[in-house]
Amino acid sequence: MGNKGRSEDKDSAQMQNRDGDINEIRSRIDAVDTRLLEAFCERMRLSEQVAAYKQQNRLPLEDIEREQAVIDKVSEDSGAYGHYAEELFRTLIRLSKEYQREVIGGKTV
Repeated sequence: MGNKGRSEDKDSAQMQNRDGDINEIRSRIDAVDTRLLEAFCERMRLSEQVAAYKQQNRLPLEDIEREQAVIDKVSEDSGAYGHYAEELFRTLIRLSKEYQREVIGGKTV
């Protein structure tokens, strides 16, 4: 019975150590999320400027070549995360175009 108590104590200490490790990792993820949100907001502000430029110069909203160049670069630069990075940037591009449509339509918040 004495050995079982020591084993349980050891398991409990290992679980606490793992919780500490995961909490540290989660804290670092939170910091990355903060930077991602800041970058996203900056990207959307720049999209608003792009929309104004496109409207003033009577350019189409979509630029398929530019979009593909962005996706290709992301794919090349993201290594093992290529598929996921492409998906992220496709979403960013889609949201940017939606926002540009709102800006051009005069519906900005």
